Amino acid sequence: MKDFFDVVWFHLKLFAKNSYFRTIVFVTTISYVLIQYVAAYAVQDLGNKTIWLRAGIIGTWAAGTSAAGVIPFQRAQGTLAYILDSRRGEAFSLSTLIIPAACFGLLSFPISFITSYVLGIDVSSSNWFLLILGIFSLWFSVIILDFVVAGIFVLTPNAMLYEGLLMAPILIGSGIYSMPGKWDTIVKILGLLLPMTTPVKLILNPNTITYVDLAQMLVCSIIWLIVAKALLTFCLKKVRISGDMEAI
Repeated sequence: MKDFFDVVWFHLKLFAKNSYFRTIVFVTTISYVLIQYVAAYAVQDLGNKTIWLRAGIIGTWAAGTSAAGVIPFQRAQGTLAYILDSRRGEAFSLSTLIIPAACFGLLSFPISFITSYVLGIDVSSSNWFLLILGIFSLWFSVIILDFVVAGIFVLTPNAMLYEGLLMAPILIGSGIYSMPGKWDTIVKILGLLLPMTTPVKLILNPNTITYVDLAQMLVCSIIWLIVAKALLTFCLKKVRISGDMEAI
């Protein structure tokens, strides 16, 4: 376990020096605070407590999608083949890459909080304990989704081009925004399949959480981990057969 955390810390320091990963969190989070601020100011709704929370959720998932960029980042450095060729196994190696990328997402809520406070947006919370619990459960669910994303993107050197396609569908499906008419039903069905749904609900509407929601998150997390393991095994086998890991 100590080796795992040592490797995670090593990659975290590397990513912290890369402006790409820093920019994703700061620019995305601050941009969404400003967009919501303009809309709220126009309708005199700066007391809306969900403004900074939504921006934090979006920033966290944006950092999560950067896990897709970790793969081509290591390809470009010529180290992907050597990282995956580990005696500890591919799952260990990819986990130590994905988790540091997702760790940047934890910065989204402090950034959103400070930006919103400066702009005069209400940043209070009815239950700080549940909010912090929701933030860390969101981070955990993002990591689980990232395992699947990274497994798929091992196959392509152009993974960074597809990061944007992941952001909106997952966020909408997790219930960050309500949808009109029949679309709301579709979103709710999609939300049942995502481990992020319950953490988002815990952050935005903590008083509505039920045991069913917790069970939904647990079952979805287990299913997504099983899918991630199977997908990773398949993708790495295919990549090795095609010889497309850019090894020397």
